[in-house]
Order: sequence, then C-alpha cells, then structure tokens
Amino acid sequence: MTSLSVGNRREKNKQATLQAIVAAASDLLHEGHGAGITATQIAEAAGISRRTLFNYFPTVDAILSYPLHAVLETMVESINELTDTMPLIEAIVLALKSDEVAKLLGQVALFGAYLKTDSPTGCYPANMDEWQIATTDVIQRVARRYPQADSFSIRVFTHAILGAGQAAFDEWIERLPSPNGSPMELSDELVAEFHHLITQAMKTLDEGFAALPTTAALPLQED
Repeated sequence: MTSLSVGNRREKNKQATLQAIVAAASDLLHEGHGAGITATQIAEAAGISRRTLFNYFPTVDAILSYPLHAVLETMVESINELTDTMPLIEAIVLALKSDEVAKLLGQVALFGAYLKTDSPTGCYPANMDEWQIATTDVIQRVARRYPQADSFSIRVFTHAILGAGQAAFDEWIERLPSPNGSPMELSDELVAEFHHLITQAMKTLDEGFAALPTTAALPLQED
C-alpha cells in the first residue's frame, strides 16, 4: 500500500471521528442536556475515549462552535474560486447555494437554536468568543485574497457580512415555534428557512436597504 493511500485513509478516518463527535454533541443537545454537556458524555456518545476527543477538540466549547468555523472556512474557500469571474458579494450569495454550505448551515442552526434557549441573555457566551475569533480569521483571509484593498475597508466589509449573518440567525430564532416543554424539533423546512434568511441578508447588503424608511413615520414629540 502506498503512503498516499495510507494518508487518504487516515484523513477519512479523522474526518469520520470528527463528525462523530459533532453528531454526538448534537444528539445530546437534542435530548435536552443543554450547554452543560461534558466531554465525558460526548465521548461516550461518540464511542471514543476522552483522550481521543481532546485530540480533536481542546474544549467542549470548541465542539459546539465547530459548525460556525466550518461554514466560514467553506465559504471563504468557495469565494476564492468564484471571485476571479464575479464581484465578491455575488460570489458569497452563490457560495451559499452549495449543498455543502447548506448542510453546514443546518448544523449552525441546530447548535445555535439549542444553545440559545439555554442562555438567559439569548446568546451562548462561548460562541461569542468563537465568533470573534472567526471574524479575525475571515478578515485575514480576505486581506490575503485582496492585497490591494485597504485594511479598513476589509474590516468593515467582513463585519458587515458576519453581522448580516447574525441578524439572519436572530430573526430565524424569533420565528421558531415554541417547544412547549417538549424537545425542540428542527424540521428540514425550518433549516431551509434559516438558509433563505442568510441568503436574503447577503442580498440586502448587495442591493441596499430600499425597504428601510429614511424618515420617521411620525414627527418626534418634545418632552
């Protein structure tokens, strides 16, 4: 057996274990364990040891944030291939339509929905830290792709894109039906709606805010 085939087999095994860990965390969240799930619980559900789990993820928070990192990395890679022939924002919208991105967005929706209901502030704190890390990573990637652009424009653009994605997620969360005490079920239709909102958010950045009134509907009243 060649070293190349051995390397390919190892990479496939690595990816399979990684996905098993993420899937185990997803199942535990669905069962109602919430953000308090432990590494031991995830490892047992994935059928691996704690030591193996920590070879893949340094913390439980890193597991819970993995879908966010994965979708951003996939998006950036897709954009790199598309921007030779089209404007950046169009490349982003087109990349969002890929099957791989759709699957990853489903994981982002799943993890985000379960963890958000677990937080009194409406947001899972660890994911906020991971979001900031992801933002920095995207800024660096865009800067490498467009070395002629100034750093301030890249930073503004990146924050606008990621902020639009966060706005789509917040809107989607508000539209979710109440679980009424039973485990939350995310149907394919609900995940598809999240995907649609993400795409619409990007299109809004591209087309502008025509639906947003530029003047107040009623005059301001003095105290």
